[in-house]
Amino acid sequence: MSHYPRGLDTYHLILETSLDLFSQYGYDATSVAQICKKAQISKGAFYHHFPSKQDLFLALMNAWLEQVDGLYQSAAASAEDVPAALMAMAGLSGSIFDQLEGGFPILLEFWQQAIRQPTIWKQAVAPYQRYIDFFTEIIQTGISQGNFDESLDPQMAARLLLAVAMGLLLQASFDPDVKNWQQIIYSGINLLLDGIRR
Repeated sequence: MSHYPRGLDTYHLILETSLDLFSQYGYDATSVAQICKKAQISKGAFYHHFPSKQDLFLALMNAWLEQVDGLYQSAAASAEDVPAALMAMAGLSGSIFDQLEGGFPILLEFWQQAIRQPTIWKQAVAPYQRYIDFFTEIIQTGISQGNFDESLDPQMAARLLLAVAMGLLLQASFDPDVKNWQQIIYSGINLLLDGIRR
């Protein structure tokens, strides 16, 4: 039995089906017709919920980011201080990308497509700025609490944290046979924090 009203049920069916197809064939190679066929819905039903395939992907990305936000907020709330919160977040990196089947390669493929369409690109990169602001605030809190050097530029440190995390995740997509990326990401963030601790 469905857990959603009929319209929402179709909405979530489209999200689940498209994620499965994107994971198997890639974003660019998956058509709206394929999504409709696998989900057993009409194109009219698809376009009722999503004006375009790009809008569908943005909805997928936003749903995934909501889960990421929840995990990060939970990790931050249960940590004893800012460095511990950041290490708890680093420890979640593997499970976060496991939730997005196909992981980073799908995001890269989508961003490559989105960069050609300014409206879509603006929406696609908005979460990045949100995370810069989120981690800047966390670093500022760590400075205020005496965890980090007071001469530290919070925004620069936030950018470095994201650069390390995203760079390591990108490497993981290039080298999927390495089994300990979770530990590598954790160690990389710890190494960075060692450099900015007071």
